[in-house]
Amino acid sequence: MRYFLVIVCFLCFFQGTAQQYTRTILGDSVNKSSRLKSERFRSMWDGKIKGKRYYNENFTAGKINSEKYFLRYDQYEDQFEAKSLLEGEEFNVERELSKVVTYDSLEYYFLPYYYKNKKRFNVGYLNLLFDLDTLKIYRKNEVTFRPATFSPTTIEIGFPPRYIHRKLFFIQQNEETPIQISKRAFLKQIESLKIDGYY
Repeated sequence: MRYFLVIVCFLCFFQGTAQQYTRTILGDSVNKSSRLKSERFRSMWDGKIKGKRYYNENFTAGKINSEKYFLRYDQYEDQFEAKSLLEGEEFNVERELSKVVTYDSLEYYFLPYYYKNKKRFNVGYLNLLFDLDTLKIYRKNEVTFRPATFSPTTIEIGFPPRYIHRKLFFIQQNEETPIQISKRAFLKQIESLKIDGYY
């Protein structure tokens, strides 16, 4: 009986030690895998944000109403930056309804607008594509920021922080607030108006 108790105690001790050893190995393996994955994750983007927030990072000739400036467009902030001289100090263009910005041969109007189904409202720059008396069609190159995502699985390593670009279209009837339309509806509108050569 005594031998039996000694054997049971020994087996219990051995089993506990084996479980602890297995947990330690698994923990080290997971930690090592996480370290490797996080190193791969960091090296994947080198601390930089993927994508572009500016339409063009260089200042180019343009106009604010009829006055000439050097401009660049921060699409993420939806803000024009301007300089009177190319080597001069930059400043933000005041976002006012009365100011029309001509940039890259396109006219940008600071307007209120609705997203689809009028569920969301915003104010920002819309670039005029067509002005057809009672109907105006605008485009907006919207840029949003998406932070880095670290995947919980060992197969994927997640995504770096990045700027997401969307091309949106808006239609304005008479003096109403512009409202977003789908790309399909935009193309149908172009087709119905018989505007050739636009894609």
